[in-house]
Amino acid sequence: MKKPSIVAFIPVRKNSQRLKNKNFLKFYKNKSLLEIKIQQLKQIKFIEKIVVSSDSKKAAEIAKKNNVFFHKRKKYFASSKCSGSDFFRNLAQSTKCDYLGYFPCTSPIIKKKKYISFFKNFFKNKNHYDSFNSVSVVKKFLWKSNNAINYNTYSAPNSQDLPNNFYALTFGLNLISRKKMIELKNIVGKKPNFFTLSKIETVDIDDKVDFEMVKGIYPKLFKK
Repeated sequence: MKKPSIVAFIPVRKNSQRLKNKNFLKFYKNKSLLEIKIQQLKQIKFIEKIVVSSDSKKAAEIAKKNNVFFHKRKKYFASSKCSGSDFFRNLAQSTKCDYLGYFPCTSPIIKKKKYISFFKNFFKNKNHYDSFNSVSVVKKFLWKSNNAINYNTYSAPNSQDLPNNFYALTFGLNLISRKKMIELKNIVGKKPNFFTLSKIETVDIDDKVDFEMVKGIYPKLFKK
């Protein structure tokens, strides 16, 4: 049976909101977060094509230098006025493939072994779920308005005994069929398969504190 075609997108905004040019700052061995993500994805044999999606000339230059494709976003789809739903649908409409991967470069602490495990899980279960998304298990005392939602306040458990069925999307690893992504305007399907990452793997670089913290940890985790 023919394997489905998979295109991996790396989304990059020119004007990142909380840390300017975070995707292009030197991060490890004189390489940026974008360059590191491209290198990571090039190691995964299941990916047919890697595409950097951005409105940035710098991103286009990096894509060309690393021999991957570039998708130039139109002004609206690169702006804060664009909703996530509009962005996801446009991204899926911009390519031809069976499945679309979404791998932000702000999640750098995911090793090759974990990517391979994620893809193997996809191939094993793709007929039973409509998307595959990385998550972290939320072990916190959660409230909504004035009500606890994951424990009984009259019989409070220890934190390690809180339920294991509350998840937070990490957005580090995502696969969904192109048709389903256009239909739902999302990278999460109606019947998702959640792939749990460790605490350190869920780190998403959002601001300067995140950047400096992960920059300090990264060499210890990826030293050769």
